[in-house]
Parts: sequence; C-alpha cells; structure tokens
Amino acid sequence: MKGKNIAIIGAGPVGLEAALFALERGYKFTVYERGRVADAVRQWGNVRMFSPFGMNTSSRGLTRLQVQGRRLPLAEELLTGAEFRESYLLPIGEMVKPHLREGCRVQAIGRARRLKGDFIGQPQRGLAPFRLLLRDKDGEHVERAEMVLDCSGTLAQPNSLGEGIPVPGERGCSAHISRGLAILGDGNLDRFAGKHVLAVGAGHSAATVIRDLAALDGTKLSWMVRSARPVPIAEVPNDSLPERLRLTRAANELAQSGRVRLLSGASIERVTPSNDRIEVRWSDPASRTHSLLVDEIVAATGFRPDLELTRELQVQTCWATEGTYPLAAALLGEAGADCLATPVFGAETLLHPEPGYFTLGMKSYGRSANFLLRTGYEQVASVFDWLEGKTQRLRQ
Repeated sequence: MKGKNIAIIGAGPVGLEAALFALERGYKFTVYERGRVADAVRQWGNVRMFSPFGMNTSSRGLTRLQVQGRRLPLAEELLTGAEFRESYLLPIGEMVKPHLREGCRVQAIGRARRLKGDFIGQPQRGLAPFRLLLRDKDGEHVERAEMVLDCSGTLAQPNSLGEGIPVPGERGCSAHISRGLAILGDGNLDRFAGKHVLAVGAGHSAATVIRDLAALDGTKLSWMVRSARPVPIAEVPNDSLPERLRLTRAANELAQSGRVRLLSGASIERVTPSNDRIEVRWSDPASRTHSLLVDEIVAATGFRPDLELTRELQVQTCWATEGTYPLAAALLGEAGADCLATPVFGAETLLHPEPGYFTLGMKSYGRSANFLLRTGYEQVASVFDWLEGKTQRLRQ
C-alpha cells in the first residue's frame, strides 16, 4: 500500500494535515492546489476567528513546528485568518513543498479503462488507477494515483441568493453582488462606504459582515434572513466560545436597535439592475411582495461542495446535504447541535463505493455548517489508521 501514490486535493488545513501524515508514514503523495497554500484562508485573512489557536491546530503540526524552533501563538489566542495562515499553515506547507503543486487545478477524476458504471461493487474496479485531469500554467494533462483524498473544501462554491437556485437576474447583477467574507479584506470595505448594502444570510459569517459594515460611516444596512424568529442569529446555550457569543450579540443588537433594518422571514424573488443600483423584489411570510433599492448585496449564504469533480466516480452523497452519505446519516442525529458538541466519526463513515476515494474536511459535511478544523484533522488520522489496518490485514 505504501508503494502506491496518493493524490491529495487541496492545500488547506486538512489537506496539509493529510500531507503530514503521508510524509511521516512513508507514502508517496502529491498535493494539488488550485491557488496557493491555504488560499481560502487568505481570502478572509482580515477576519478574526472566534475559536482559539489551539482548537485549529493538530498535535502533529504543532510538534513539527516546535521541533523547528518556531515561536507559536498561545493556545488561547484568537488569530485573524492571515495570522493563522502565516504562523501555522504556511510553515507546514514548506515542510511538504517537494510534494506540493501550487497553481494546479484538478478538473475531473476518473479511472483508467473504467467508466462510471463498470464493475459496480466489484473489487476489479479498484485495480485500475485513478486518472486526474489537471490544468496548470502548461495547460491540461493527466496524472495517475492509486488513492485520492479529496480535501478541496467548499469555499469556492458559494450558495446563491435564491432558495437553492439563483434568482432571476442574479447572474446579470453579479458586479454588485459579493459573496462570503472576502469583502472584509484590506481596501474592500471602501466599496461599501456611504452606500445602501443588503446582507443576506443568518449564520456567523453574516453576523461578521453586519458587525463590520455597521462600523462604516454613512453606510445604510438592511439584513435579510429566511427565519422569522425575533433575532436573526440564535445564541448557542452556555456558549463556551466567548468571541462567538460577543459576535452573535453584537449583530443581534444592531438589528434590534434599528441601526440595521431587519427583514425576517424574507425570500428574494428577483434582482434587477436599476441605474447602477439593484432593485430587489422579495416576499414576506404572508407572501406579500416588496421592493428594495440597494447599491450592493453581500451574500453570506453558505457554501456547497463541487460534485462535478467526481461525476465519473461511484461516490455516494446525501441527497439533502451533499455530504458523504454514511457520515451524513451519522450526523442526522446531531442536527441542530452546536458544532463543539458534534462527535467525530471514524473512517467507516467516510468510505464511498469507489475504492480508494475519500472525501475529507469541510467537503465531507456538504452544506452543513457544523464542521470544525479539528474534526478534519481527526478524519485524516482515522483514514490513515484504517489504511494501516488494511495493509496489515492484506499481509495476514
């Protein structure tokens, strides 16, 4: 097994952890990263994390950095994305650099001499190597691997403004629609100063957007959420993360004070360009239609996995969350629970019908927001332990 090549897709926190495991345990491997190391973290670099540094690292990564004599943040420190990337992720990226291919995007995965429907549930399917269609500065080409650890995440696939699908006019208004937390980076906030901004979403990303944009002089804010509850963000009972609690309360207070206009129980029906602005048609819980004229829209509506990547593989994803099916079934009993209370499930919940393919990290959770970095690290450990056990069983 160790003589075979592992393809690791994504050089984010979980992909780098997988690379450390592969390095330490003597596997051949290549890490394919479409941008730069921890590119997704770089995009929201100005945002301060509400989970402490120690919760976002692994013992393996910390030990490696300490051996190098690096000065690390304290376990309880709250870092920005940029600080976390600089102090922890980039140094790990340097450790695995000989195996790292930055600027190399995996566009599709298949099997050599196998179509999707060949050898369903039969061991012969796993005898053929994976074929990865890659694009880099030299164009397109194919490389092979015996195993694939898909740690590509979800942040490159933001959800739309509509209920599952884009609303009419959304694509045509894309120049005035920002997505995720990247808008909070250096120089980006000037775009919203003195304008009327509509924020859409009811998670902690939306709360961060509301809090930061509300600090701008002259910016008028409207906040649209699907829920009709009295406050836009529900507090976690007895929250053990003080910074998350402060963020939740700050955003809720802005809505309750009137500084931010809250549109609860709302659903966007259409967006239309209007003299360099956007007219937003939306309906309330009573199905009455309203119109709102804004300068900019910030969609903090979550993310979804890229299912096109594995269209030619025999993968099994949940029809509701688009996460790995056995894991989604295990998480069903944890629906609505705080992410800190969600247990970590082992390699058996990460298996697909496709032999040798694993979805790890945020992508394994699909559209669910309950993922933690430490969960991804433990997933990596469980998969490598499973591989070691499989190797031992084959030798017996």
